[in-house]
Amino acid sequence: MLPTEMDIKQFRQVVNFVTPLEEAVMDDFQAIFRLQLVEKGENFISEGEIAGHVAFVCNGLLRSYYISPKGEEFNKHFFLEGTFLAPLTSLVLKIPSPLYIGTLETTRILIAEFADLESLYDKHLILNKLARKLTEFAWIGKEKRETQLIMLSATDRYQAFLEEYPGLESRIPQYHIASYLGITPVQLSRIRASLNIG
Repeated sequence: MLPTEMDIKQFRQVVNFVTPLEEAVMDDFQAIFRLQLVEKGENFISEGEIAGHVAFVCNGLLRSYYISPKGEEFNKHFFLEGTFLAPLTSLVLKIPSPLYIGTLETTRILIAEFADLESLYDKHLILNKLARKLTEFAWIGKEKRETQLIMLSATDRYQAFLEEYPGLESRIPQYHIASYLGITPVQLSRIRASLNIG
């Protein structure tokens, strides 16, 4: 399956927003990615697997999540259109992934071997800057989320979720949002009622 013109345009726009690349560098970077369709409910990576790929979301929705020893799922992050995703701990340390990344909708991704990306780092040094910027954005998001979980009330966390992920609430079940916020679905229903939502 080949990427569409829209897939390629979106990919290039996002990359150039993060770090503008010369055309030859962009061509080499884009060439290591291939299009893959991931059906709803499938995992990009499962806990215990050693990661080998990075991806760009063209269309669809994924989440990263943990499963506790009791079988409870805890959502960590959502990946919407126009975002890169990579199970970094597993990729960098070459260890089994501590989390899952799975689809909540049938999803079109551009996927690349991490080893191919690492080879390009030596050929085009500017790609090291791109990787650093993407990692910085991810770290900022992680720090922001941790701060919200500690410092904000459940209602404020929900409102922050609505701002960070506009339109996402209509695409996923409420229990996924509750899991992300660290509350129960019943608590979320009460918060929504207090805000006259739903």
